[in-house]
Amino acid sequence: LPQRRRRHFECFSRVRAPDGNVIGPERYLALAERYGLVAAVDNMLLFRCVQLVRRMQRTNATAGLFVNISEHTLADTRFFAEFVTFMAQNADLANNLVFELAEAHVRRLTAIQWAELDRLGSLGFRFSMDQVADIRFDAHALDKRNFRFVKIDARKLVDFANGAAGAEYPRIRAQMIEARVALVVEKVESEQVLVEVLDLEADYGQGFLFGEPKPLKEDK
Repeated sequence: LPQRRRRHFECFSRVRAPDGNVIGPERYLALAERYGLVAAVDNMLLFRCVQLVRRMQRTNATAGLFVNISEHTLADTRFFAEFVTFMAQNADLANNLVFELAEAHVRRLTAIQWAELDRLGSLGFRFSMDQVADIRFDAHALDKRNFRFVKIDARKLVDFANGAAGAEYPRIRAQMIEARVALVVEKVESEQVLVEVLDLEADYGQGFLFGEPKPLKEDK
C-alpha cells in the first residue's frame, strides 16, 4: 500500500471430494483433528507450496508466498526436523517463501521448536505472525527471530487506534518500522476499510478487495 501492487500470495489447503467439489476447513478440520490427520494435511500443503515456488521461479516471479505452519505440524517434531532439513537443501527458495504462525502458537513454542525455526531463519527464510490478539507485541523480539511480517485484523487495528489505547499506536508503529517488521492488515474487504487502514500507514493490505481465493492451476 498505497499503490495496490500485488506483492504476495497466501496458500490455503482445501480438500477436493471425488465428485470434484471443494471442501473447506470449516467442514473437514474437525474430522481431521479427530482422526489425527491435520499434520498430514499441513505437510501436503507445505510440500505443495515448495513445488509452486519452483514453478514461480521458472517464470522469474518475485512474489512472496505465505504458507501457514500449524501447531499440529510444529508438534510433530520428527516431521518438522525433516522438513527443515529439506528446506536446507532448497535454501534458494528463501526469497519467495514466508512461513506463518499464529500468535498464540508463537507464545507456546518450546525450546526444541524454536531451535528448528531458528535453523530455518539462519537459511534466510522469513516468518509472519498472524491472528494477533495483543497489538502491544514486541517487534524487536520478533525481529531477532526473523519475523518480518505481522498480520492484524483490519477492524481490530482500527478500533485499537481509535480507542482508549490509541495514543500507544504511533509508538507501536514506530517500533515496527525500526525493527523492520512489516504491518499487514487483513480482511480489507471495502474501500471504506481501506481508507481507514491507509490512515494507519499499513505496509500491506490483504482481503477480498484485492482479489478472492482461486484454486491453483495444475502444470500442463
